Amino acid sequence: MSHKNGGYFYYRYTYMCPWTDTAGQSGIDNTYHSAVYTPARKQDHTAQTVWFNNTAMPAVKADIEKNFYGDADRNRQGRTHERYNQQQEQFMWCSKLPTHTTGGMVGLPFGKQV
Repeated sequence: MSHKNGGYFYYRYTYMCPWTDTAGQSGIDNTYHSAVYTPARKQDHTAQTVWFNNTAMPAVKADIEKNFYGDADRNRQGRTHERYNQQQEQFMWCSKLPTHTTGGMVGLPFGKQV
């Protein structure tokens, strides 16, 4: 198998956060999604797996803690949110980063460089 030179390790996710409210109802809040990426010299499955475990996942967890839990914990529906349960959407090597297709960031990379 041929491996390409120059590109990115890329991981896009949706945060699936189970919650329970004071009435005992439960559900899943799946409104937060983002991505992380890192430039890579070449496509390499071993390096990509190491990147996923040692770089991407710690960055995803920190991103969720910073950008999701504050609002979730201030909710006015009496919900208690469980912690850290992301759902993988894309985990790949790409020669060009996926970009925003709507809004004020059209054409800019989707995600955060880590």
